[in-house]
Amino acid sequence: MYQRGGSLLILAGFAALFCQPAAAADLPSVKAPPSAPPAAFTWTGLYIGADFGYTWSPSRSINAVSANIYDKSFAGWGAASALSASGVVNSNLDGFFTGGGIGYNWQFADRWVARIEADLQGYGVRGGGGLANYVPAPTPAFFAVTGAKLNRNLEYFGTVRGALGYTVLPNLLVYATGGLAYGGINESATFGQNLVPSLFPSDTAKGASFENRAGWTAGVGVEYALTRNLSAKLEYLYYDLGSMGLTNANISPISFQGALMGAQRVADATSVSTRFDGHVVRAGLNYRFDWSEPQTAGSGATPLLAEPKFAAAPAPAFGDWNVLLTQYTWAMGLNGNVTAKGQTLGVDYSFIDFLDKVSTFPLAFSGRIDASNGPVSFYGDLIWMQMRTSGSSTQLRSPFAEIGVAANADTRTKLTLAIAEVGAGYEVARWKFFGAPNSFTALDAYAGLRYWFLNTNMRLDIVGAANAQLLGLDQLGAWAIAKSGDIQWIDPVIGGRLRHEFAPGEQFQLRGDIGGFGAGSKFSWQVYGGYSHDFEFCGLKLTSSIGYRALSVDYSQTIKGQPSGLNAILHGPVTSISLRL
Repeated sequence: MYQRGGSLLILAGFAALFCQPAAAADLPSVKAPPSAPPAAFTWTGLYIGADFGYTWSPSRSINAVSANIYDKSFAGWGAASALSASGVVNSNLDGFFTGGGIGYNWQFADRWVARIEADLQGYGVRGGGGLANYVPAPTPAFFAVTGAKLNRNLEYFGTVRGALGYTVLPNLLVYATGGLAYGGINESATFGQNLVPSLFPSDTAKGASFENRAGWTAGVGVEYALTRNLSAKLEYLYYDLGSMGLTNANISPISFQGALMGAQRVADATSVSTRFDGHVVRAGLNYRFDWSEPQTAGSGATPLLAEPKFAAAPAPAFGDWNVLLTQYTWAMGLNGNVTAKGQTLGVDYSFIDFLDKVSTFPLAFSGRIDASNGPVSFYGDLIWMQMRTSGSSTQLRSPFAEIGVAANADTRTKLTLAIAEVGAGYEVARWKFFGAPNSFTALDAYAGLRYWFLNTNMRLDIVGAANAQLLGLDQLGAWAIAKSGDIQWIDPVIGGRLRHEFAPGEQFQLRGDIGGFGAGSKFSWQVYGGYSHDFEFCGLKLTSSIGYRALSVDYSQTIKGQPSGLNAILHGPVTSISLRL
């Protein structure tokens, strides 16, 4: 009985084992819905970008030509004077630059991409050199000695170009480009001459000209999409802004007057010319705004213009305070004029000049604090720097610059600059794009006060054969001129800031302000654009950023009849690291 019951249990178990799959097979199958395929990558869309590169010019010379137009000297100095003021200066117009641009891509016929782009680069590229000539006159033991300084500068450079590219891979684009080039070019010349031996004091011949010039550019490039929105590029361009010349309409004549009655004895007309063209190699990053998903057309092209769809987003609510402590480095260039007690100094430094031409390494500190709660924010910013310069990195622009030097002049300068700013802001608008649910864009308005302090110490040492119209004498020997002073003022400022967060912790920022309005300086303005990235390290919440900043001011004051002031622009790339509290 037990054995029979056990056999039945075993048979029942086998039946259940083999029958269960058959029963399951009879049930209707249920499949998970297929996942949506990822959207096809396209280059179509609006983009912004930043770049960094190097430029050099194949035209390496500045040419000076003088012609004698009047000679009533007893020694026949005319020909020697003109020849002494003629020559060629080797001028390497090269240097680093940074900038940014905006453009639009349209991908069509599957693999082809058409592009239009506009960009602007902050150059401040300098070139120049000295000319020193000693030419005998027909009369024995009589000669003309000339010292000259010839300069050319590319203050800024930009392009407006079209491009046609081909996608070798879906995310790899090669292209050819060309179009309009534009830039600010500057040329200056200063000639000082002695006729030895004589009592003829000469006028220093000098002239300068600045032009906003248009030309052409062409080049090639390659761009690789790192993500759907971010791409890296490498680009080569050749530009040509044409030739620039200073004629006798721009340069005062080299002239000598007699010691008695001031009669004109010798006069030369001088012209200077150079060419502004060059090669550009730059690398950069572009961010494409993925506002909406483009629809595929029957021709294989994406729509030419993908309409962005956006809606207002709620403002951040009040709650805990968020504090950001930032230490940043501003690779600053300084271009403009500094005046201390009537002595004006033309200062033209790029960041490379700070590293290469200053006599000591510049001391600097810069920091910022931001505190926000909901839509309200407060900020403070401080910059302090001190630099010492000497030699050709400075140029005097004052009555003392009337000194015609035939040998050597050395300028030594110490500048101490401090800028402190405090202010408050309020978020006035925030919106989101439907095609980018993880991003938002916000607009802030802010107002504040900016404090400036500038101390200038300058010394001009002159050695050699020179003449000074101001002093009315010739001199063989040495003397020195020294000036110093400090100025300070406060500017009210108002501005706005646009923030675009395209992913959590990834943000673009553009801010700008204007100020002064005669209450402090005559006028000032500031622009900053940059990218920031949030990350954590050893438990610390950090933010790194990179961008470009430009700050301009025009201030002057007169104390006891002596003017002092600053009319300059400070500009350059900015990098920072911040601690989030």
